[in-house]
Amino acid sequence: MKKIINILIILMLVITALSVTVSAGDEYNPEIQDPENDITGKLVKHPILFKILQTFNIIPFKSFEFIDVTSAWFYESEAEPDYLFATIKIKDLQYTPLRTIYSMRWTFNEKNYGVACHIHSNDEFRWFAAGQIFGLFDNWAYKKGLIKDISDCIVDYEENLITLKIPKNIIGDPTPGDVLTFTNAWAGLRFISEICGELAEDQTSYGNNYIIQY
Repeated sequence: MKKIINILIILMLVITALSVTVSAGDEYNPEIQDPENDITGKLVKHPILFKILQTFNIIPFKSFEFIDVTSAWFYESEAEPDYLFATIKIKDLQYTPLRTIYSMRWTFNEKNYGVACHIHSNDEFRWFAAGQIFGLFDNWAYKKGLIKDISDCIVDYEENLITLKIPKNIIGDPTPGDVLTFTNAWAGLRFISEICGELAEDQTSYGNNYIIQY
């Protein structure tokens, strides 16, 4: 009887380990899941301000569903082993004249990394960066991480997906078997400048680990 109990305990530990470490995510098995309608920020805390900005058509939208993260995941392609792909699924991705930011973050080798795509003016302008996060205000390593090929920030409004193609050489050069931990996603809304901070945002909890494949 004791032997059977020990076997059951071992099986439970194995199942638990498998549940927190994922080798490759997808839409049906994402590393990160987030409840809907959990937006926070200035405009959420102060709905009167939100209505005033709507009245003067400064804010043309009625909800924040275009920054409402529902899930996110990493994956890789054998045909492009030098890249890591990060996909964020949004409740209802829409154009907006303001500035939206879609980001994923993680830890690797005790260093914090991230990738983000900034979309301005109804998607007329995009800004895309990835790299190590450091400093008091979580500054990006811009000099190393600015990605000039903006086509690597793929925005699919029909499927509500944002996919970010990240060169591995600017995120610590992870190799097969390496593990990305403390995975999380974030989306935010700003005026054109970051001076006023986030008007609204959605920060997910930590998700499952991801194991590098190639």
